[in-house]
Amino acid sequence: MPHISSIKPVKPKSLIEIVEAMPDLTPEEIEERKNSVQKPKPEEQTSPISTPTGNMIFVTDENIFKEINKYLAKEHPKLENKLTFADNIMKNSNTYLAVAVDEFCKKYLSNYRIAIQKDLETNLNMFKGFYIDSGLALRSLTEPNSSQANYLFEQLKERGIKLENLPIFLNLRGLKLDSNLNFNLTDESSYKLNANCLNWKNESFYSQTDNFGLPKEIDENSLRKIWTIKYGLSGVCLLRDSSLFAWDVNLFVSNDYGRVVFVSNSEGIANALQNPGGTN
Repeated sequence: MPHISSIKPVKPKSLIEIVEAMPDLTPEEIEERKNSVQKPKPEEQTSPISTPTGNMIFVTDENIFKEINKYLAKEHPKLENKLTFADNIMKNSNTYLAVAVDEFCKKYLSNYRIAIQKDLETNLNMFKGFYIDSGLALRSLTEPNSSQANYLFEQLKERGIKLENLPIFLNLRGLKLDSNLNFNLTDESSYKLNANCLNWKNESFYSQTDNFGLPKEIDENSLRKIWTIKYGLSGVCLLRDSSLFAWDVNLFVSNDYGRVVFVSNSEGIANALQNPGGTN
């Protein structure tokens, strides 16, 4: 009997190898079955990011504001930086700036991230009087923002997602900007397929939200409303009155009542933010 260490393990065959070995299949049938193995059907929705909701804060440390400015100037020189610091708080926000600030957190403040819509829903009173950019609404590949929509959808197609899965809601958290300011998916991207509330009649009312923080069903007895359009790619933000604005077609617009919100998973965020490190 050979020594067990001398026995070579049998490498298990992959599903594609099994398909190729099937008898009586035409080359076309083999290719079709290989494609079905390689491209699994997309889930109805991705799970929201696993990072639990923690303390939500505004950026009130001017040192952090300065570090963010350095990062934006270095990594995204094409992005107009409209962030300001006044009254002891960082002001202004738009879709691009929120994604860029999330990148900053991932690189230099890994225990923190920007808030997603699900987070914001846990403390709506905190954001009265402000708007918070939280997501993207992809409804079609036409205008508005058709070039960004097509660029984003090509990446979604690689994940098995089809046009029939539109409209799609994407959290800004987990996206990444490239040098041309295109939105790029990452392993941390989270999105909901067939987010049908994005195609509701404009100014529909709702009271309940789902696990992405999106309206679950129409409720005519509620005062909260969602603002919608029918086409293209738009930004999504929480408005000053807690309505959801899902037709922000100018992704660069920023106002001084906009805020970027950080989420921490631990206590002592103020101390940690004193030393983001390494951006000089």
